[in-house]
Amino acid sequence: MRELSTDAWAVIIVSVILFITVMGAVGRGDYEEELAQQDIYCEFVELWGQTNGTDGHPDFRGIYETACVDEQRGD
Repeated sequence: MRELSTDAWAVIIVSVILFITVMGAVGRGDYEEELAQQDIYCEFVELWGQTNGTDGHPDFRGIYETACVDEQRGD
């Protein structure tokens, strides 16, 4: 079996580092998008309560009390 040259190892190492960096950036973007979606959800549930159901939507996920109320308090 033939051994890999130093150049081949360098390409492999750089490729792995690049792959990990890209996946980290994508994961961070997904996380930020999820936070933005949760903020919108909380705003619409709050609007639903303030307008007696005219605007927004009800808490169909059942997370308003834990995810949104704690967020507003700063906890």
